[in-house]
Amino acid sequence: MADSIDLIDSIVSQYLKRFPEERANLAALIEQIVNEDQLDNHTTLPGHVTGCGFVLSPDRTQILLVHHKFLNMWLQPGGHWDSGEADPLTAAKREVDEETAIKIAEYLPLDADLPLVPFDLNTHEIPDRPEKDMPAHLHHDFRYVFLAESMEFTEQASEINQAGWFSFDAPECSNVADMIVKLKNLGFIEA
Repeated sequence: MADSIDLIDSIVSQYLKRFPEERANLAALIEQIVNEDQLDNHTTLPGHVTGCGFVLSPDRTQILLVHHKFLNMWLQPGGHWDSGEADPLTAAKREVDEETAIKIAEYLPLDADLPLVPFDLNTHEIPDRPEKDMPAHLHHDFRYVFLAESMEFTEQASEINQAGWFSFDAPECSNVADMIVKLKNLGFIEA
């Protein structure tokens, strides 16, 4: 467990060197790091780490989104960082594969020298799920960028209703609009 806390602490520290203005938004995650909470366990409360993939089309003009069954909205593929997985980037890759079976051509790191540092970190609340005996809790999303090998994907029906490619200004992108702006500002896609 100490190794996972040290890893997350290191990633968050490097991220905040690049985006110091985001410290307040990550207060809950930082507090859990200080408390040495087991962040790679999906039952850890008040929150735990998730890995997410922002998958761009080969020409970088579209984004792959999934319609999440429980949240009933279009989002990037992603899910829990499971204990036993090396890091949140590994979780993001696995979740993209599980939800869409898309072939990734390339991982596009924020900094090639610090590949585990995501382009974005976000903490948000997830509603309670009585059917899973899970109270409302926080997801600390570690968000990574991938370039698809092709536009072909296969929807995985267990957690999503459907998946699709969308232009950045499509209505389906409204829940990730701020991330599209950040992707443009960081040079992952054209402005």
